[in-house]
Amino acid sequence: MRIPPLRSPRRKPFAWLLLVVGGFLGAHRFYLGSYLGGTAQLLLLLVGTSSLPGARFCLGLLGPWLLFDIYWVHVRLKRQDESDAARRPAAKTYDLEALSHADELRERFVAAAEMHDWARAVALSEQIVANARKVFKGPHQNLAMSLCMHGQACYQFKAFDEAKASLEESLAIGRQIGMPVEDMEIVRKALAMTLAGIGEHHAARQLRAGLPVGRGPGDDTVLLSLLEDQERRYKAAFERRDLALAERLCAEAVHTSRLLCGEGGLGKAVVFHLISHAEFCRQLQWHDKAVSLLDECLAIIDQLGLDDSWRLGPSNTLALLHAGAGRSDEAEALYKKTIAMAVALSKGNSTDEVVRAINNLAFLYANTDQDQKAELCYARAMVHLDKLAPEEKGEGDADLHADLLINFAQLHMARNESDHAKPLFERALAIQERSCRGISISAATAHNDLGLIAQEQGDLREALKHFKRTLLLNQICAPDHFGNLANAQRNIDNVSLALAAVARAARLEPST
Repeated sequence: MRIPPLRSPRRKPFAWLLLVVGGFLGAHRFYLGSYLGGTAQLLLLLVGTSSLPGARFCLGLLGPWLLFDIYWVHVRLKRQDESDAARRPAAKTYDLEALSHADELRERFVAAAEMHDWARAVALSEQIVANARKVFKGPHQNLAMSLCMHGQACYQFKAFDEAKASLEESLAIGRQIGMPVEDMEIVRKALAMTLAGIGEHHAARQLRAGLPVGRGPGDDTVLLSLLEDQERRYKAAFERRDLALAERLCAEAVHTSRLLCGEGGLGKAVVFHLISHAEFCRQLQWHDKAVSLLDECLAIIDQLGLDDSWRLGPSNTLALLHAGAGRSDEAEALYKKTIAMAVALSKGNSTDEVVRAINNLAFLYANTDQDQKAELCYARAMVHLDKLAPEEKGEGDADLHADLLINFAQLHMARNESDHAKPLFERALAIQERSCRGISISAATAHNDLGLIAQEQGDLREALKHFKRTLLLNQICAPDHFGNLANAQRNIDNVSLALAAVARAARLEPST
């Protein structure tokens, strides 16, 4: 009799228990998937316990059948085990002797490296790589790190071409298998050192031969690939708000771009990554380092003779740093220069760059108690913003436009001009609602100030609505800004108490 394998696994103890306790009902048959057999056994039991003719004969058949089912359950469960084993992927098995030999080779490699016997280390690392290829037969982390070891040994032995080939293969395997970030960092740094060594070695040979210094063919392709990888990684780190990692990766990108630009390290790629590096340092509040990077960046721009589109960003960031350090005169001069460059580049049109430059100068004036100058600048920026009409077109830098409106509104608030401030806050919220559904720090600021205006005007329910929205947005966008959270909660509590007092007074007032 053929017993097909079960489609889903069944618990062995439970199958035997059903045979012993409910075998006469066919329970074990139903559990193990033999529905016809289970139904037949149940019918024999029902007929055997009835008063029909031949009932005793049915019970007589059921007894031997249950005895046979002891063997049937055993075979059925055995087939289940075989089926499970066939479906289960076979575990990889490696040559234990070869792995043991690899460990021994690594110990000898470490000993050779500690003694700076790089010729022996290279020979040992070649054996380690060959052993890893034999054992793992395909991409594996062990093979990738073995290639990295070989590449580092070749670098120390000045066999740069071999080192480069090994490290590039290691990096390719690492990307393919998703190697841990720490290990990938080791390979990348070793490759960067090797590429630098290749450049120095090539330059030295050219000098000895009396030839102009330059890089060998094919090096640009490798450096470009490395630079693109570094740029992608530091941008990803910045998006995760891991500023420390983004700064470190960007510094590596600056170094690679200098290698790519050759002697002197002057080039557009260097400028581009220096600007990003300075911005990361500014956000980390490393102001002195950021100023130094931007000064170098502007010097390279002057040396290369680049136009104002390259000078605009670094000048604006440098002005922000001077303003943050309290050097308002230097910041004002840079902001004015930035405005002139932005207007010249726009050829008389309104652009986000023009709006940003004027907004920054206005903000500086507002923070240094020069309200009249600030108001004139904000009004000028508003003229350009109205020409852009970003909220109608759904274009432009929504955060910049909202910040301009909020900054101008807060200037009015400081001068107790809430009637002028309110429409500006509402317009800023409309822009944020279209760009990010109103979930931002700017929107939280606008709701808070609108709540203060409503509270001042006596509209407590409107104020409470704005303060609750402020608290929610701060909890979403800046949960670690405890001061803002506490302030929002305090405003909610104060307005809630005022509303409760008004309600109690209304209940106590006698009817007329």
